[in-house]
Amino acid sequence: MIQIDGAAIRQAREEQSLTQLYVAKMVGVTTDTISRWENNRYPTIKRPNAEKLAEALEVPLEQILRQEEQAPQPRTPFWNLSRRWLIVVLSLCLLTIALSVWLWPQPPIVAERVLPSYAAPGAVFPVQLRFSSGTIRGVVREQLPQGWRFVSSVPAPDSVDEKTGLVRWIVQLQDQPLTIYYLVQVDPQAKVKTMMRFDGELVAHTATRRSRFELIGADQLVIQHIHWADLNADMMIDDDEMLDASYLSENMPGMDLDLDAVEAMWIEDHYYWDAQTQQFQPGVAADLSPRKTTAP
Repeated sequence: MIQIDGAAIRQAREEQSLTQLYVAKMVGVTTDTISRWENNRYPTIKRPNAEKLAEALEVPLEQILRQEEQAPQPRTPFWNLSRRWLIVVLSLCLLTIALSVWLWPQPPIVAERVLPSYAAPGAVFPVQLRFSSGTIRGVVREQLPQGWRFVSSVPAPDSVDEKTGLVRWIVQLQDQPLTIYYLVQVDPQAKVKTMMRFDGELVAHTATRRSRFELIGADQLVIQHIHWADLNADMMIDDDEMLDASYLSENMPGMDLDLDAVEAMWIEDHYYWDAQTQQFQPGVAADLSPRKTTAP
């Protein structure tokens, strides 16, 4: 058991804009326990819990300990020669086991982001975060472009900072791949023909180490008056693009992809950006339609 500093814990959590619920999930306790720790109602806790708490707060363990009350280190007892040799042998055995576990090949961790190529100002579009690996526990951190709004996701996020655009999910990866689907809204004031960047990572925790993996794949898209489902930017929703949008909708239950609007554009073959309504409309804009000529 070690002593913790409740004020330091609260300060570290608030500086990271973390909720008690998020920290509780990371440590594996209840929010009531986090509250009691912060109010010094549980002044001593088990060291493994303290280490998990520091990890969740992203601070060194020493920062949340009550430094002035740490117990002095016990003096090393005297060992006779035979006992020293026994300790050496046991230490070598443990070191061999640890190295075997450390060097044992681990399944590769793949963390990938899938973005559409284009999005219009003010539009809502889907993003996919795909993960595959062995059994690990981790935190997914996704940083949205400034001024963009997180809408919803499957599964739901564990933390959303609306001011900074930082979204976090606590994930438990098994042998089966995991995909996080989320919707984000482009800043309505975003400038057309500019490129915006996403930034994210997976902080993975295994039995032997803690590692960070940057999300590979797409990390930027172009702000343009092109619908997110129009993958080749030809102002048409073809059969393959309609199937992709339908598949996404099936995997995002309860999330509004406005599939009816996509189907309407698919049926009409073409679509256009209506500057007056600031929305996509099925068909061809009036000023782009073929003009009829009158016979002389």
